Amino acid sequence: MKITIHWGRVFGLFIAIIVGFIAIICFKLINKSNQFYDEDIGQCDMHEAQEIIDNLCELYSLSQVTGSHCSSLCNINSTLTLAQCLSLSQSKIVLLMSTNTSSYVVLKSTRRYFDKHHTDLLFHEPIVSIPSALLTFHDIINSTLDRHLGISKDNLKNEDLIRRLFRYDRIENSMILLDKFEEVIVKYNDYYEHNLALSLTTELNTLFSLITQHEFLLSHYYRSKHELMPKIIGWCGHIYITEHLTPLNHPMIEEQLNSETWIPKAWLANRLLQLIDSFDSELHVPLHLCDLRK
Repeated sequence: MKITIHWGRVFGLFIAIIVGFIAIICFKLINKSNQFYDEDIGQCDMHEAQEIIDNLCELYSLSQVTGSHCSSLCNINSTLTLAQCLSLSQSKIVLLMSTNTSSYVVLKSTRRYFDKHHTDLLFHEPIVSIPSALLTFHDIINSTLDRHLGISKDNLKNEDLIRRLFRYDRIENSMILLDKFEEVIVKYNDYYEHNLALSLTTELNTLFSLITQHEFLLSHYYRSKHELMPKIIGWCGHIYITEHLTPLNHPMIEEQLNSETWIPKAWLANRLLQLIDSFDSELHVPLHLCDLRK
């Protein structure tokens, strides 16, 4: 009996087996990737996002946190409402908020809740010495800049260093900016005002929870270069508010590159070079910009 082998069919069957094997491997890899995504990035749940805001507002009502936009976020006639949950992970939250002017802003933080792991408090008890507390806060800023950005500002005065990070319109207790620190020392050296001490404790703890976040620290320290850095509008507790930026349209980019409006592009490129020069001249160690999720 003669056996005829159809090599074409055998080859086709072999190809089908290989394709099936590859498909199984791809399915497992995709499933593993999705599992990694679920565990590390986290599902964005609107209910949980609202809980984060409600928890922050409860702390605000108890005077445990403060900030320039707490009233806009927490009052009955609040002007900021949750529109979309963009990201909820153990190391980053990003919430899209709508305003009463039909525009959007973004709430961001590296932590979901304020002081959940007892790391956001600079002072665990009301301060007992206002001058000493201000000096402690200055030392924290100096060490934080050195640790996170490699910036050493030993040659700057206390007031110059603090004003590099914070402005008058975002600070409730102006003495934090050390305008006339010698007068503060004289006035409060032997005098203790309880309500002021409580207010100052809350604000210093709030600011401390912000400057320990890399993105906030970098953006706010270089906020004068607003064309390149995301604008920080304000904050409430450990959560800060930035402008809402939409991705550029690729055809629009190509059209701009082919246009003759080179002066704005040259100006922006020069600003970018200035920022790079700032990184090179102000930092005593290389700066690495990474987007890592724990």
